[in-house]
Parts: sequence; structure tokens; C-alpha cells
Amino acid sequence: MKKFLLILMTLTMVLSAFACQKPNEAPNDKSEANEKSEANETNETNEANKIDELDHTYEGPLLSAVMVDGKLYKDTGFLNNLVTCGTMDGKIEKVVPTNEFPKNDGESNFDKCEYQYADEGFLTIYYEGKYLLFSTDDNWSETKKYVANFTGIVEEVACDETTKDATMLRIKDIDVPEEFKYIFGENTEYPNPFLVKLDFVVVQKDGEPIDPKKIVGKKVTVYFDGTAHNTELTSSALITIDTAYEVEVLE
Repeated sequence: MKKFLLILMTLTMVLSAFACQKPNEAPNDKSEANEKSEANETNETNEANKIDELDHTYEGPLLSAVMVDGKLYKDTGFLNNLVTCGTMDGKIEKVVPTNEFPKNDGESNFDKCEYQYADEGFLTIYYEGKYLLFSTDDNWSETKKYVANFTGIVEEVACDETTKDATMLRIKDIDVPEEFKYIFGENTEYPNPFLVKLDFVVVQKDGEPIDPKKIVGKKVTVYFDGTAHNTELTSSALITIDTAYEVEVLE
């Protein structure tokens, strides 16, 4: 009898050990399954993100762009004031949605237009009577050579009486690069100071913003859209630049 009870107790202990082991094993199996599932989900998400980065369509409009010779050229926001020849090199005939960048030659994402080759990395787009400057890179140091400009000494800074913000520069001792003198017509002596409005203009020195009120007496280069008012020889008003892009302090 005692032997029977001993065997029964041993069998019960063995069964209990198996019973205790199964719940422990089940969570481990489940944990491993969860880890594999989470890893798969992470990999799928990463792959989806990679695809999304390569071919993403934004909800809003992108920068105006064209595809020519396998290169994507984007609008710099500036006019090409160096254009001397009105003969274009080609046409853009196909238009894709404004929230997509062109992927094939001869496409734009804003409208049909014509183009003219410039230096490496730049393209002139003739659109709505204007010569727009497009580029493959965002490089102001290269872009600014196409932008109308002149150099002079800041004689005075006018400020708003209420806000005290600088609103206009009076610049003397004007020097205009030869390639941009045509903008001022026959008025090539520049006897009067120029007035430069500061609406939305970046004033900077060595790439850092500077308070316009602190540049009196400083030599500057003014980059503008190529339009100057009061350039007639008979005009007694000062030559005025309404749309300047940037004022670069040189000293």
C-alpha cells in the first residue's frame, strides 16, 4: 500500500511539473511571436517610408519646376537680368499637377513655357513675358550673378515714425556693373542718390542679418528685380528701386 501511495505521489508531482511548465512556455512562445510580428511591422513601415520619400505627392503646390535633359530645375524666385538674346532653346509642352515634380523631359508643374540654357545648373524660363531663373541647386553665391545689382554708400536710413522700423535707404556714390547699365537707360552718370525701399528685403553681412539702422556710412550691394523708376534724364526725382531682394553689407 505504501509503495502504491509513493508511486501515486511521484506521478502527481511529475504531472504538476508539466502543468506548471506549459503556462511558462506559452508566454515565451507568444512573446517571441509578438517580437517577430512587431519586427515585421517595423520593416514594412520602414519600406513604406522609403517608397514614400522617393515618390511623395504633397497636398499643396510645390516650387515651380521643369525637367530638361534629365535634370530637375526649380524656380529660384529671381529674374535672369543677364538675358541678352530672346531666342529660346526649347519648349515645355506637358504639364503635371502642381503638387508633383516633373519626372520626364519636357514637363513642368505650372504651365507650358519656353527655356534657354544658361551656365551649368541654371536655366532661363520664358513665361508670361518674364525671364525667370531656374536652378538645380539652391546656391545664392552662384545665383546672384544673374541678378541686377549696384554698389554704393548708405547715406541715410528712413524709418517709420510709429514702428521705428527702417523703410528706405538713400544710397550715394553709385557703381553699376556694365552688364546691368541697360536698366537705367541713358542715365549712366547717376548724379543723384538712389532710393531703395526695404519691403521684405534681407539686410545681411557675411550671411548674418543686420539691423538696417546700423549701416549708415557702410558700402553695400543692392540686388533687385531689374526695375528702376525715374531713370529719365529729364526726371528730377531720385531713381527708386521698389523691389529689392537683398542688401549685402560689404564693410
